[in-house]
Amino acid sequence: MRSWRALFHVVSLVAWAGPAWAGVLVVDMLDVGQGDAILVRAEGRAVLVDAGPDDGITAQLDTLGVRRLDLAVGTHPHADHIGGMDAVLNTLDVRFYMDNGMPHSTGTYASVMAAVEGRRVRYVAPEVGRRIALGSEVSLTVLAPPAPLFADTRSDLNSNSVILLVEHGSVRMLLMGDAEEPTEAWLAAQGLPDIDVLKVSHHGSEHSSVPGFLAAADPEVALISCGANNKYGHPDAPALSRLAAVGATVYRTDTQGQVRVLSDGTRVEVQTGAASRFGASVPDALTPVAAP
Repeated sequence: MRSWRALFHVVSLVAWAGPAWAGVLVVDMLDVGQGDAILVRAEGRAVLVDAGPDDGITAQLDTLGVRRLDLAVGTHPHADHIGGMDAVLNTLDVRFYMDNGMPHSTGTYASVMAAVEGRRVRYVAPEVGRRIALGSEVSLTVLAPPAPLFADTRSDLNSNSVILLVEHGSVRMLLMGDAEEPTEAWLAAQGLPDIDVLKVSHHGSEHSSVPGFLAAADPEVALISCGANNKYGHPDAPALSRLAAVGATVYRTDTQGQVRVLSDGTRVEVQTGAASRFGASVPDALTPVAAP
């Protein structure tokens, strides 16, 4: 089995030459209903991974004080992940855009690509091993899709989702898009590090969160983005059971609203609540650990 480090080659998207940073990484799983939208912020940089099913995402970003994105990522071209991306691109100042490179025959996809071109946003290919530096202490690394792309799966668009590893000190978060069983098996075979926080694949569907992958990742915290009483039945009860079997604490937007994960590079803290709870300010430290 190859070491997971062997996958990496450093390609910095954001140049940084400043002093060491001792701040807090803020990762918000926004409550966008039946869809995905993850906001990653550190060292004055901001990355949006997916944009939910509609343009309501822009109001949430405005409430959080986000006016500019260094990178926007559409993990794959399904509408529940890029439905609000054209509004984001047309409203905010976005430097770079990344997707999985697979076109889709929908008006939603066409609108997003028209916005990328019209706003002259620079395109970044999702090469496995590409590392994106968010300053001196935080990075994102592309782990998938592989080349050549997966083919003849249940859903090639899902299976070829852009997967990102977020690292801050010893803390690792894995953002899985809608990857399904073939992708999870392939990723586990590459040799994964232990994951502190897992953004669960495909809203917790029956087609993901397979035992071998969860055993390899061994997450402590699992995040599920899904809509209340959605017609798909997400999250799937067996998937929740598999997450429980590896000891992961599950947080869900359908029952808990927006979920915020904070990292100081050593440990994580999770906060939940209505979007109104989280304003434009971000903490500069985690809650102190009580003495035993």
